[in-house]
Amino acid sequence: MRSRLTAFGLLVASNAAATPPVIDREPELGRAAPLVIATDGQPPPPPPSWPRPERRRWHQGVALGVGFGAAFVEGVEQGYWARIDAGAYDIQHRRRGFIGGMLTGLEGWRANGEAWGASLPLILFLGIQSDAFFSTLGGGFDVVLVDRVDQTTGYGFFAPEADLKLGFDLEGVRFLANARAGYHWQLGADDRGSLRFGGEIQLTTD
Repeated sequence: MRSRLTAFGLLVASNAAATPPVIDREPELGRAAPLVIATDGQPPPPPPSWPRPERRRWHQGVALGVGFGAAFVEGVEQGYWARIDAGAYDIQHRRRGFIGGMLTGLEGWRANGEAWGASLPLILFLGIQSDAFFSTLGGGFDVVLVDRVDQTTGYGFFAPEADLKLGFDLEGVRFLANARAGYHWQLGADDRGSLRFGGEIQLTTD
């Protein structure tokens, strides 16, 4: 009996020596476990793109025109005027939006068969165009002018001018009503005001 107990004790001791002790290890602080995400191997889709609003672009154009109408010159009976002009302009959007530019040309008037005048106007203008409707208001001066009234000739420089145009733009052709007012200060003759009303046709490139 004693020998059996001794043998059982030896067996337990040998098993305890063969089994390593279990130590409860705490995870190391500051180290996170790697994150594994399952994917199908395809790249992610691109972010959605929204269409940008169209920006209005300024367009350039050139205009050539002729005009004719009634002239009212101070101290002279009613007469008539005629003008050839050319200009350049910018418009905010093709055939629609704000418009601005410059006009120059050659203008003449005549009344009573003997009174007459000629000038080289230079006008800066601003306005608006909405599809076919066209309207501008401008101001400037006659770079040089000559008036012949009552057998007296006067010469002037940089005489003030104002210009108003209303009408229609039919894609390359403008039909306009035109009004101009000016004051002719002169050397060699009396200063005098003038009003001109009439119509104008312009050819444009925009």
